[in-house]
Amino acid sequence: MGGGPGTVAGDLVPCWLCSHSVSPRALFCHNCGTVQPPRSIDPFTRLGLPVRFDLDPATLERQFAGFRRTLAPERFESKGPREKSNARAQFDAFRHAYDTLRDPIRRARFLLDIVHGAGQPTPADPELDGMEAALAGAGDTAELDRVANQAARGTEQCIHDLSSAFRAGDLDAAALIVHRLERLEALTGAARRRRPGLRGDAP
Repeated sequence: MGGGPGTVAGDLVPCWLCSHSVSPRALFCHNCGTVQPPRSIDPFTRLGLPVRFDLDPATLERQFAGFRRTLAPERFESKGPREKSNARAQFDAFRHAYDTLRDPIRRARFLLDIVHGAGQPTPADPELDGMEAALAGAGDTAELDRVANQAARGTEQCIHDLSSAFRAGDLDAAALIVHRLERLEALTGAARRRRPGLRGDAP
């Protein structure tokens, strides 16, 4: 990531307390040991992970858990208000990065929009149009479940296809799949909201 306001040579930034140069990724100043405020870095870099769609969930969990322990509030009870505030802000930044990377749609959208700068096409999708119409017309939970199950299968297939598209470097295909995933996710949410108001299966 490039430098910005306040950066110094080598993409380093000054410590807020002692002005010693530290890495934008640093949690603590190597000179005075104080907690640094979070800098503007991408979620992969923040969590120390490779910039790619295929991530090992266990590795992601392990990385986040390690930073969560490091930034636990009880470790900063004796610190001043500035360090406590920085520690909370750092944790919030790690939580946001973790939430972005553990969700395949958000992870893919980040790669397309931020890393690769691909567009966001909105193509016609007759199959999804039909599923949305079926959901709107569902009269009982059995009909609703058929649509919801179809959406779940479609979501699983899309995630598989999305992984293949990124591995092949086909960003146009990846963008199309992300758009389909977003519609499937919206459809699944709509089915969940409609369910309480529908009658059960006929006896």
